[in-house]
Amino acid sequence: MGDSSLSDLKPEYRVDGSCWKFVPVISEGFFNQRPGDIFRHHLILLQLQLAVIFTLAAIIHFFLGRFYLPRLISEVLAGVILGPTVLGRFFPDISAVLFSEQSVKVLATLTRFGYLFFMFLIGVKMDVNLIKKSGKREWTIGTMVMLFPLLVTVMIGRHISIVVDKVDAQSAQYEVSFFTGVLMLTSFPVVAILLMQLKIINSELGHLTLSSALISDMVSLVMVNIGNYRVIMLLASLRVALKSLFLVAVLIVFILTVLQQMLYWIIRKTPEGKPVKDAYIFFVVIALLVVAIVGENVGLQYMYGPFILGLTVPTGHPLASTLIEKLDTIVSGWMLPLMSTYCGYRSNLWNLNRLPPYWIMFAVTFGFFLKVACGFIPAFCFKVPCKDATALAFMLAAKGIVELGTFATNAEKQSTVTQEFTWAVIIVFIFAALVPILTRKLYDPSKTYAGYQKRTVLNSSINEGVRMLACAHRQDDALSAIKLLQLSNPSTGSPLSVYGLYLEELVGGASPLLLNHQLGQRSSSDGGRWQPIIDIFNYFKSQSSKPIQVHVYTAISPSSLMHEDVCWVAFDNLVALIILPFHRKWNRKGKLISDSKDLRDFNTKVMNKAPCSVAILIDRDRGRNSSIIDDSSTYNICVVFLGGKDDREALSIARRMKGWPSVFLTVIRLKETEDMITGWEGMMDDECLRDIKHPSNENGNVLYKEEIVRHGADTSALIGSILDENFDLICVGRHSQCDSPLIEGLSAWTDLPELGTIGDLLVSAEISKPISILVVQQQVIEK
Repeated sequence: MGDSSLSDLKPEYRVDGSCWKFVPVISEGFFNQRPGDIFRHHLILLQLQLAVIFTLAAIIHFFLGRFYLPRLISEVLAGVILGPTVLGRFFPDISAVLFSEQSVKVLATLTRFGYLFFMFLIGVKMDVNLIKKSGKREWTIGTMVMLFPLLVTVMIGRHISIVVDKVDAQSAQYEVSFFTGVLMLTSFPVVAILLMQLKIINSELGHLTLSSALISDMVSLVMVNIGNYRVIMLLASLRVALKSLFLVAVLIVFILTVLQQMLYWIIRKTPEGKPVKDAYIFFVVIALLVVAIVGENVGLQYMYGPFILGLTVPTGHPLASTLIEKLDTIVSGWMLPLMSTYCGYRSNLWNLNRLPPYWIMFAVTFGFFLKVACGFIPAFCFKVPCKDATALAFMLAAKGIVELGTFATNAEKQSTVTQEFTWAVIIVFIFAALVPILTRKLYDPSKTYAGYQKRTVLNSSINEGVRMLACAHRQDDALSAIKLLQLSNPSTGSPLSVYGLYLEELVGGASPLLLNHQLGQRSSSDGGRWQPIIDIFNYFKSQSSKPIQVHVYTAISPSSLMHEDVCWVAFDNLVALIILPFHRKWNRKGKLISDSKDLRDFNTKVMNKAPCSVAILIDRDRGRNSSIIDDSSTYNICVVFLGGKDDREALSIARRMKGWPSVFLTVIRLKETEDMITGWEGMMDDECLRDIKHPSNENGNVLYKEEIVRHGADTSALIGSILDENFDLICVGRHSQCDSPLIEGLSAWTDLPELGTIGDLLVSAEISKPISILVVQQQVIEK
């Protein structure tokens, strides 16, 4: 007994004269059995299948990704190669071993589980309040782009199938309507994935497209289920349809009441800042599986129950973010690619021995152009630019993983003809490849905030005042910004408009939010995280005796696209200067306590794309008890002026501060020679300094000095001596494209190019004095 292998212990049963032998899921080992027998074990075969599928898909995407094609294309192609089209046709023996009939059923089951969890996560990521915030424009576009093409194409396609293709009425009633209807729907997940891929989800066009897609998806959800119950009434009876409708209503009410209250109970039981317990996550997973099973048995398709359950999960922290953290990787990285590959595997291009039926050709051609037209016309009527309206219409007609999953689910249940399923996969494949290419041609996100007008502090009208946008990731960022903002010295003749923007990373949601708190906008999640920031800016306004207007926003978006929100708020409000917090933080003893690479990347992206001037504020002045500077305080400001547009902008900011009686401004001009004027730039520098050079009543607290420096070493020594003086704030230009001999040799030692050569010297790690630095970059004008 001890010498027997596990295979000798397998029990045998006879059922109707046949012998069934149970084969273990795992192998006893490669050397304990014949080499060919190892593929009898389902787990071993599944692991081999997954390895082959993902390796082949990765190789294909390595080449196709260079053409900006989505990964879905590579996954479908991998399935086509491994399916009957290539492997089954030319290497049938390998195909029979690698993809046996029983193992394919296991793959099909995994894809259904993946689609189920995917729909649940889509519900979790959706912010239903996005519908409430949508206006007339979004509702019109979202409704028209779905309702009109769906009704017209389904009706005409059904008629063509009966009259031209000679399809029987019952098949036309369900199969033709289903196939045509799926092609006419707009899927919110597909549009959201496309916008993320194109990196325009935070643009104005992205917000409009996302809101329209969400409305379209919600309307289509109602329409599809109405159509399903209509089919039940025609094929079964009114009694069956009403019974099913009643049971579905009971299930939805149960989800929206009992289960939702349990989800809120989980949130209440989770301490602030702590992750949700694994036991609660297991409960949610079990609940969504039960909802899927019950929904399938009462007449609701198995994916809709989890989707509705996902909608009931409150967005953001802690539950939604934890669910996405736990499930998103395995679903998006494993189960969904497996579904794409499985759809490609099930299709067989060799069966396409004739043209597709006329009703399919009609749905693809006329239906597509009708859907694009129904997206373009209302957008254009609402004064969306022609190219943007066309790009929006194409994106709302995009197809992807949701359509593939719907076709695959229907194929399993309805035994769809292989040829029709293959055509469905081809159509989705073509749409998924073409829509991103067409959108990129029509909409260039790099030119969204291109500057054609001068939006700088230097060029700001005195009567209109200046508009500044202060960005904050945390409370001390806002406190640092308002110190600088009060120094700007607004007056009745030159008021100050402040736009405070609290930036929060999107966690547990698919829909970025931009909330204008002056309009009373709120998110479905708790606003306690941004309320302190709002209070700081409102306190700044209430304590100031100067003419100041304050507007506060909150932007919730992915960290990689957060700069888009900053640029959009600046662009939309005609801001002249964006103030960004530095990515390093120090404590009151001057010790470095934080160095965020993500925040540094964010600052760099804003500087590269901003529609106005940008300043990075390095606040080392942690010793002040108050964030507001009163008239009794003495504040010493220094401007290091080498020349160039960035220095002129920095001087313009400092010039506004000299109106305070307690502010003393020192301007130090670095020159190579005594009478240095080099071309047009030198003349503009002298013009900018003219009122600073000459003493006057207005310049009683201004000191102008000139220093002769020969090269970078002299400049570095001078910067060191400036740091030894008692300055509270030093303003410098970035000099991003400067090749002046004054900084010759210093550029090679610059660690932080976003600060420029002088800014990098001022934030050196050897410096521990509580001096704040403002590095300014003037607006980059598109030529």
